[in-house]
Amino acid sequence: MADALPLASPYPTTGLPPTKVDVTISSQTADPDRTLRVQHAETYPLEVWYFLACLIFLASFINFTGIALGYYRDRRQRRRFRRTSNEGPEPPLRSDSIDWLRLPLAVGDTFRALSFRWTVPVGRSYTINFVEVLLTAVYIAICLAWSLINTTSTKGVKFDPHYYANITGNIASIQFPLIVALGMKNNIISFLTGVSFDKLIYLHGMASRVLVVLVWLHAGGRIQLGLEGKVAITVPVVQAGVLAGVALTLLSIVSIRPIRDKAYEFFLIVHLVLALICIFSAYFHAASFNFGQFVWPAILLWALDRFLRLLRVAVSTITRKKPTSSKAKPNSPVTVTAKPTLELLSAHFIRLTVPAPRFFYWRPGQSVYLTFPGVTFSPFEAHPFTISTINTGSGQSDLRFFIRVHKGATKRLFDSIERERDVKVLLDGPYSSPPLLVGYDTVLLVAGGSGISFTLPLFLDLIQRSKLSGCACRRLTFAWTVRNLGHVSWIQSELFNALQDIPDEALDDDTNSVLDEKAEQEKDARDAMSVTVCGTHALASAVRKAVRYPRMSDILKGGPTVSLHVEAFGSN
Repeated sequence: MADALPLASPYPTTGLPPTKVDVTISSQTADPDRTLRVQHAETYPLEVWYFLACLIFLASFINFTGIALGYYRDRRQRRRFRRTSNEGPEPPLRSDSIDWLRLPLAVGDTFRALSFRWTVPVGRSYTINFVEVLLTAVYIAICLAWSLINTTSTKGVKFDPHYYANITGNIASIQFPLIVALGMKNNIISFLTGVSFDKLIYLHGMASRVLVVLVWLHAGGRIQLGLEGKVAITVPVVQAGVLAGVALTLLSIVSIRPIRDKAYEFFLIVHLVLALICIFSAYFHAASFNFGQFVWPAILLWALDRFLRLLRVAVSTITRKKPTSSKAKPNSPVTVTAKPTLELLSAHFIRLTVPAPRFFYWRPGQSVYLTFPGVTFSPFEAHPFTISTINTGSGQSDLRFFIRVHKGATKRLFDSIERERDVKVLLDGPYSSPPLLVGYDTVLLVAGGSGISFTLPLFLDLIQRSKLSGCACRRLTFAWTVRNLGHVSWIQSELFNALQDIPDEALDDDTNSVLDEKAEQEKDARDAMSVTVCGTHALASAVRKAVRYPRMSDILKGGPTVSLHVEAFGSN
């Protein structure tokens, strides 16, 4: 209550008794908590993104630096081969003394051995390496730390929902573009970092599950504050937020590995429907609070990926068929779906061959998503298969796939072949980021079963590059573990054509075990060695164990660095 003041009046007051009027003066001061909440809600989501962008930049820098060093080693290696052919063999690089100039190589090799080759089992047939564990921990820590830090109000209330509810919602919103980008087939993150999109799927799933936690943390804070007035549950924008959270939660449940393995076709359809519901509901909810700019880039990325995939299908299949023999007509009719050649190799394997469309270029080891109209239940159901041939540049290349028969689409394809039904195929690709085998002194390729589809084109490409532009590597070993030696006939013609110009003294057809071969090659290698494996979980684990131990002392004394690439196969 203020002091009593005389009231001034515009009317005459002469002769009236004096009077007093109580006047209350209140000061309009800003709520300090609200000012802080608004500032944090606007800046913290951006700071999270800056941190994640720095991680992507660091991985990209390492990737492009590795590519540049590979081509540098390749040029140095070719000069060494030419000098050796003229002057005789060079002395071995290994010595008893330590060369400290090789310390960066030794540190890099030790980091790769400890980070990527030691794994943590998840279930019976799935593992994640230490880098994935570290990235998971860092991502969870960053999202939760920025959501809950500085949430003590000026009145001393810790974890005040007035603070963390909206901050968490904004941080959750800005994760949508990252999650969509990690799950795209046409993946810009994969291009920058060199990590294949199918390996980024783990990070896609991990970030999605963290998003579930953030969404319900946001919802819990709002419920604690009370859903009244403009944020009542009856308001459409609030209902949209609830719908997005429920759809995302159901999506995370449906996406667990046992469900995906047992009902993959069901998972594909449900994943598409729930993802669309979630992302559009989230945008409607966030836009009403002026944060739609955090979500709409995710919608743009999703639409761009779908458009590029449809464009790839159109370019790959709405085209003139290329002649594959001298009897073929140069101008075949235009067709929407290609008619493949299908062969039953055994009760468990199919070989599919289709002429490579025009404007279709692929790297050795890349894959294609195949859709079989009339065989698959849905036009959206596509399955990845690796191209086992290489682009010869002659314009007469075929795309050949070795398909292992499982349940679902491959079983129905097998039945269609047995019943001699016509089968058409739609091509979507190429995708994935196979290893770039450039600048390696020694290369070891290991395959198990249908993993031959991945290692065979890498082998053929190395042979072809050696014939065209000189020796690509000093020693190349191709190992294929099979249950039946008769399976070798499946690739007999490719091997014969690749090796026919190579002198017999340069070939060795021994049958050493994979681990013995790796040890022998490592002992004989001079500079850099590449090991690539595609096979069962047991085979991949055995190769990982063989190269997981640090060899810093050996590298400092001239031993080779070792790069390992494990291609996903089944449930690896």
